[in-house]
Amino acid sequence: MRPDIDLRGALDTRAALILLPLSVLALAGFAALGGLIQPYAMEDGTSALDLTLAIMSLPLALIIPMLAVPIVAGEWSDSSIQNTFLQRPRRGAVLASKVLAATLVVLAVLAIAFGFAAAATWVGGDLLGEGATFFAEGNSLLGQLLALLGTLLFSLAAAMLLQSTVLGLVAAIGVPFVISTASSLAVVFGSDVLVDVLRSVDLMSAAVAVADGSAGAFELLPLLLLVLLPGLLGARRWSVREVG
Repeated sequence: MRPDIDLRGALDTRAALILLPLSVLALAGFAALGGLIQPYAMEDGTSALDLTLAIMSLPLALIIPMLAVPIVAGEWSDSSIQNTFLQRPRRGAVLASKVLAATLVVLAVLAIAFGFAAAATWVGGDLLGEGATFFAEGNSLLGQLLALLGTLLFSLAAAMLLQSTVLGLVAAIGVPFVISTASSLAVVFGSDVLVDVLRSVDLMSAAVAVADGSAGAFELLPLLLLVLLPGLLGARRWSVREVG
């Protein structure tokens, strides 16, 4: 495996030079929006880290797929994968290397996001408000982190299965949005059957359930249907797909 090659190939591009600074700026802006405004919006005048991260999850839901999918599927889209396989003929090792490279990039961005969130929460809570809360009750912070991890895993699975940057981004961004919207509508209309069906493919709800300790066997279904199954099918397709 050579994740260093895939990292250089992914980051040393014009698209990455544009996307990464814009992502950092967006994260800084949303962190400031979440952390600095909370003391004026909350009755107790405090700022909470989990709420700041919840606000930052909006841009992260776009940034994570936009970083992960092109690293895994980009060379299939621009037809340069043939050169990669000529230089590194072990397809499984190439796939594992790309998945590792994408994961490292996203984890680095998440670390930056967490740093922005903590700094903005501290400034908003301790300097502008009545205090900052970094460890909320109910493990909501853990739920936020697990939800972001779920976004990463689904983005990787979509890229592996579809092997197309455009299709992978449409799936990684569109499917969670559709599931979230449909789940809200199902609750409004009181359809218990539809709620249960959507729960089986809702990684975000499963992450929250794991965080608050209410998860059961049912919460394994989203992981199976949205991550493991497409990931295995994608790995199989990666190994047998004709290059042309």
